[in-house]
Amino acid sequence: GMRGWVERPSEVVLSGWDSTGAEREPRHLVGLAARIAQHEFDHLDGVLFTQRVPSQNFLVPQASFDARDGWARDWPSRGSYNTLLGELCDEK
Repeated sequence: GMRGWVERPSEVVLSGWDSTGAEREPRHLVGLAARIAQHEFDHLDGVLFTQRVPSQNFLVPQASFDARDGWARDWPSRGSYNTLLGELCDEK
């Protein structure tokens, strides 16, 4: 499969209504929970993570992660090189 880096806000506020039409209390999500919520909302909107990467340079085959030590230190960007998949990073 493919893996990639997607820049997303580190905080989100979810609001909405329940199945009876009653307004739900807004939820403030931070960090990984915010990232996961955005990823799942993308699924509901029919958006794939491959459509969110800033360029094709940020998509790599899963198998290439085994050779990560051989990557240039600024590829695909310094922040993505220093951040493992599933981790959060403020560095670009």
